[in-house]
Amino acid sequence: MNQVRSVALFCSFLFFFLVGCSSTQSSAQLLAEDSYIVYLETYKAYAEAEERYMNVLFNLERMPEEEELWIMKRSLTAELEQLRTLMLQSRAEFEDAVKAWDEHLQNNLAEIKKGKNFVSPNLRGAEAKRSSPGELLPGEAAKIGRNAESSNRY
Repeated sequence: MNQVRSVALFCSFLFFFLVGCSSTQSSAQLLAEDSYIVYLETYKAYAEAEERYMNVLFNLERMPEEEELWIMKRSLTAELEQLRTLMLQSRAEFEDAVKAWDEHLQNNLAEIKKGKNFVSPNLRGAEAKRSSPGELLPGEAAKIGRNAESSNRY
């Protein structure tokens, strides 16, 4: 019964450890997500300006003598050009960020495949040297054995 509890405790610890590791994001991933949000916002602004522009064009067809509509058309045309430039620029930045993120992932995979010790940035000290949560470090087994003997004396 005690072994079942310890196995269940270890499995739950391992599950939460893996969930915690998978939720950490690299700087390349954050940059890609941020640039994607910027691109979406500029796209939405462009779509709204385009809608206003289409409304002005519709009104110009109905009332071509209105000078205000012609002024609005010119200003909206300039706004659309600026937003189009911003949208294309943010799209290029997003694509660059995705490429950087992909390179980061490829570098991590290559490092893992080489067999290098992968050190988690979330762990410090001796814990960072472990390749898995249950791994014993050199000399640790002797410490555990001494602690068990000292606790059995009482």
